[in-house]
Amino acid sequence: GEVMARIRAILRRMDTQENKSRNIFTYDNLKIDLDSFIVEVDGEPVSLTKKEIEILWTLASSKNKLFTRENLLNSLWGYDYFGDSRTVDSHIKRLRAKLEGYQHPAWEIKTVWGMGYKFEVNDEL
Repeated sequence: GEVMARIRAILRRMDTQENKSRNIFTYDNLKIDLDSFIVEVDGEPVSLTKKEIEILWTLASSKNKLFTRENLLNSLWGYDYFGDSRTVDSHIKRLRAKLEGYQHPAWEIKTVWGMGYKFEVNDEL
């Protein structure tokens, strides 16, 4: 609904080649299809919740950009969300745990202590 509309609006403003005219993001061995809510690593489907996919999409489609908890809460839960910002932490923790069994040396969801999270890439691999 509204969250997806916000994400799509953000992505339209981001002029990256991966996101032109379709809601599919690929980087190295990661593929995120936002329309069908499918995430694959090395062609293997990863079982994630809709919110985990939205978080992964938001981080991954802005490689190496730092997102504060507040950034993620506002864009994914909405400005009127009154819950604890730690809900972001618990979603990221579950997302990482689900990705743990897959090899992804070229990218990781990195914690920037006291700041937030980013999708960090290693282009040298």
